[in-house]
Amino acid sequence: MQRNTLRTSGSRTLGRYLRYWYTYRTEVAVVIALALSGSIYWLYTQQIACDQYLSSCVVRISIHPEDRFAPLYDPGPDVVIVGIDDKTMTMQQTNHFPLSRDSYATALSKLQAAGAQAVGLDISFPDESQIDSDRRLAKTLREVTIPVVLSYAGGTSEIANGRLVQRGVDEIPLKQFWCADANPDRSVACAQPYPNVVLASTDLLLDRSGVVRRTPLAVEPRCFSLGACKSALIDTFGLAAYRAAVLGKDFQNGPDLKMSNGVARFGQAWKVSVDSTGSVPVNFSGPPGNFKNFGHYVSFGDLIQGTIPADKVKDKIVLIGAYDLTGVNDEQLVTTSFGTQTLPMAGVEIHANVVQMLLGAVAGPGGSSKFLTPEPRWLVFLLILVLAFGTALGVSRLTVLWGLAATAVALGAFTLAMAFVAAGSNFVPDLFHPWLVLGLTYSGVTAYRFLYEDREKRKVTALFSQVLKPEIVAELARTRRGVEDIVRGGDRRDITLLFADIRGFTSMSESMEAKDVTEVIQMYLDHLSGIIFTWDGTLDKYIGDEIMAFWNAPRHQENHALLALRCAYDLISKGPELEQKLLEKGLPPVRWGIGINTGPAVVGFMGSRSRVQYTALGDTVNTAARFCSHAPAFQALIGQETYDMCKDYIAVELVPGVQLKGKSAERFRIYQVTAIRETPTSTWVPFPTEMAAQAHLTYTSQYTQRSVIAAADAPSKDILVGEEAEEALAREPELP
Repeated sequence: MQRNTLRTSGSRTLGRYLRYWYTYRTEVAVVIALALSGSIYWLYTQQIACDQYLSSCVVRISIHPEDRFAPLYDPGPDVVIVGIDDKTMTMQQTNHFPLSRDSYATALSKLQAAGAQAVGLDISFPDESQIDSDRRLAKTLREVTIPVVLSYAGGTSEIANGRLVQRGVDEIPLKQFWCADANPDRSVACAQPYPNVVLASTDLLLDRSGVVRRTPLAVEPRCFSLGACKSALIDTFGLAAYRAAVLGKDFQNGPDLKMSNGVARFGQAWKVSVDSTGSVPVNFSGPPGNFKNFGHYVSFGDLIQGTIPADKVKDKIVLIGAYDLTGVNDEQLVTTSFGTQTLPMAGVEIHANVVQMLLGAVAGPGGSSKFLTPEPRWLVFLLILVLAFGTALGVSRLTVLWGLAATAVALGAFTLAMAFVAAGSNFVPDLFHPWLVLGLTYSGVTAYRFLYEDREKRKVTALFSQVLKPEIVAELARTRRGVEDIVRGGDRRDITLLFADIRGFTSMSESMEAKDVTEVIQMYLDHLSGIIFTWDGTLDKYIGDEIMAFWNAPRHQENHALLALRCAYDLISKGPELEQKLLEKGLPPVRWGIGINTGPAVVGFMGSRSRVQYTALGDTVNTAARFCSHAPAFQALIGQETYDMCKDYIAVELVPGVQLKGKSAERFRIYQVTAIRETPTSTWVPFPTEMAAQAHLTYTSQYTQRSVIAAADAPSKDILVGEEAEEALAREPELP
């Protein structure tokens, strides 16, 4: 039995906390921050998994940290693009692409004569063309002494075994362009490769969103799987051009690229972290056209015509390829941080960006490596966590608009800080996921506040808007636990009650039209209720022409008795205002008495299942009502406890020989308030009883219906005074 009792008690306690969970804004904000931090970091890991074509990817996201803020910069003079553009086609008087292979032979000869450091041909030569033209290009490739990189594109490519692998049709260049073997069969491995010509993959690695953000450093060629070559890996086009430039004639005998444990090493020159595909982010120097805008571009037609100065290509890495050529789709979407999301960039310019990045792989004095350094995962997680918690705790303590402003400031400050860090280095901050957690945390906490806290405010407003002035309702609505903190059964506390009742109204109403009775009551209740609200009183109820109000509930008011007395002063002093309005409408002037009492009472929502009301119950309430019933017009009668609380602020006269009916000879002191003052040292101000009474006489004399004025109410017998009180006291035994 005891065990069941404990279980029941524990269930009730748990249920209580579950019922109130939504009122603990800090705790809820922490829970939201934790949930969002974990979710956003999981999305971050999914993005990485998707980009690297890992099988664990279940969510595809096309927002990347490579799409970063960084300054536009000159890629430098080391790389020059020779573009086969529309101008070239006009100068060559042809509309056919690829151009005749004679033109490439001519270009190679001119570049060698001009002192080019290395040449990369981003042009595919998988098929035979004109015999003489092919022979001339083959002869030129065999005889030139500068390093030449030939494009070896794959028909298709895929990720396998941690690398990019060429599949489909083998598009290796004609054997005579790179191999001295007499056998032209490309299915037979080359035994005598040209020392100055190397094959390199121009395959680009696209993210799942179809955008180039990374480049592989090595690719498995199709010829290896077909047994037509012995090289399991070949350099990508940009790396091969870089190798040719830095190693010169020995570039085919230089150090091989080695990759292990997520790190790629090029001899002793540099090392860089690579992803699971052996790829690195491309450090684009700018948007498409950046090389051309900075003057590192030559039209292929001008090169053939010999109209460019020799120093334009002297000691430069020259990359030849289609560039904005009408009708030729040799472009891929790229993302940079230079005001664009995705724009098509010519393949040869993508390779040029890779080359200039590799040339800057080794940091110079006071500089930094051009390799992009992705933000570590632990730092991403830490930033997400800090931003989520900071936003959640801040927004939970601010108003919705201030929370929005603070979130916007935090977002801007974070972005500027990360942009500053990235601008001075090649650090790649992840901006999207911190942005996302900032926005979602603000939205989550704000949604919680609207769904639950504002629901509590609406409850409080609905319950108290009719009995309290709007400012107090708003203050109660901000209570930590909302309506549950206010409405939790009866609460016994000391309060001060005020009753106001029209003198003689019952008899007056019998001589008036029904609509006039209603209008008088309505104007009277509106006038007095407004004054009660002015003094922060709680309006309990209307009982006919009687008003019941109290102070110190539902919110605590330390000077509740004095507030009630100051309210009574205004109820009397502003009586003539109401009487004048009544007279203007042809209605009779009215007068009222006031009773005030202070003491303990039970306060709370009470009633039946169908209707509840916020009210006060107890002997203190009844006593205040009886004070009111005895109070003469425009006078305020108060009890002993009220006087004790306010005796420094009010002057009174004792109403002698008074006994409260039905109280077994209990003696009560009742006081009539005669004066009041602002502070204990201020000048006394007479209670406005005489002024209000004189005004009432004036308005009464102006009212024409004498029958209504003449009506009088029956005297109350709740409070006995004079001889009646003395006779009642004589019948009761003396108190010890």
